[in-house]
Amino acid sequence: MAAGLPHFTTSWARCWGRDIFISLRGLYLATGRYTDAHSHIMAFASVLKHGMIPNLLSDGKLPRYNSRDSIWFFMQCIQDYTKMVPNGLDILKEKVDRRFLPYDDTYFEFDDPRAYSQKSTIEEIIQETLQRHATGLSFREANAGPKLDMQMKDEGFNIEIHVDWKTGIIFGGNQSNCGTWMDKMGESDRAGSRGVPGTPRDGAPIEITGLLASTLTWLAELHEQGQYRFQGVTIEDGDSITFKAWASKVQDNFERCYYVPRNPTEDGSYDVNSAIVNRRGIYKDLYRSGKEYEDYQLRPNFPIAMTVAPQLFTPEKALGALEMADKYLRGPT
Repeated sequence: MAAGLPHFTTSWARCWGRDIFISLRGLYLATGRYTDAHSHIMAFASVLKHGMIPNLLSDGKLPRYNSRDSIWFFMQCIQDYTKMVPNGLDILKEKVDRRFLPYDDTYFEFDDPRAYSQKSTIEEIIQETLQRHATGLSFREANAGPKLDMQMKDEGFNIEIHVDWKTGIIFGGNQSNCGTWMDKMGESDRAGSRGVPGTPRDGAPIEITGLLASTLTWLAELHEQGQYRFQGVTIEDGDSITFKAWASKVQDNFERCYYVPRNPTEDGSYDVNSAIVNRRGIYKDLYRSGKEYEDYQLRPNFPIAMTVAPQLFTPEKALGALEMADKYLRGPT
């Protein structure tokens, strides 16, 4: 699948993990192109590393692991595949050759003897993803430097991701990288924007939290049905948590963390800084980002969470937020 026409159609620029798995349900699953959907899922499963899929695939030769959201769109697409394709659950037992070693952050070239020397099932790929995130990720991009990204500051190549186990929410990123689809990096020396992301979206982007909740709920249900052999993950202190319990943490804390109430008298029931609230009756775009005001910006990301994990939202609040987006974000039609 080409990421865009005409500029993202050939060579290294063609195949992007995030773009593919945002699009796969609509372009392949909804249209019955199940073989194409299967091929893309298997291809990106084979290059799992750090519990992430690459944003830039580059034929598997120089994959770049700098997008925090791609893996969660990927997880959602596997879930959608199992539900929309006849006998779709069979994909969980299918095996892929691994470009990198499982649970190992060591980088090596595509022609290294270790490349594609081991196999994993899609079920094991899913479990590795959840397990790696549960215990936290901390790595520096392979081949970091101007040859990889001529605009990015040095600290932007450092990737940090962790779970806050009080809420179950995943946090990551920093103010020098842009790990979600809003990934425009500043390029102007004259404007002083070189290496400054337009929207860094560090902290906990709302759509990642929604996609996480969707994945956890799905895996908990599969396990209860005997269709997924893992019950949960091990966390940083050596304890374990079930997918059902992790999903409950996210459910119990979601609106407290993300919702900005219409009435200021209700602020005490939510994690809200009343002094910097600009617009009420919305869901924050981020939670606990590097610049607090960025949390409260009205952006079109909460409907993604609403689509994949509607159980997180109170219907009345959700409808009000959609009305706000319709009024202030939707352009002429």
